[in-house]
Amino acid sequence: MRIDSCRKCGIEMTIKQKCSICHEPIKFNCKKCHFESEEQIHSLCKMTDINHRPLIPKPA
Repeated sequence: MRIDSCRKCGIEMTIKQKCSICHEPIKFNCKKCHFESEEQIHSLCKMTDINHRPLIPKPA
């Protein structure tokens, strides 16, 4: 799991939102300065979400 440091103050960011398909983090928030990262879109999850067949099957 990837967690970035805040671009403003350098503090480790916390997970704000997870992907509804794969449940990996897609949005982060800084507790100290309240900076919010941009949403990181997973292209394969987005394709699944709009009822397309994913290019790479997910492991069972």
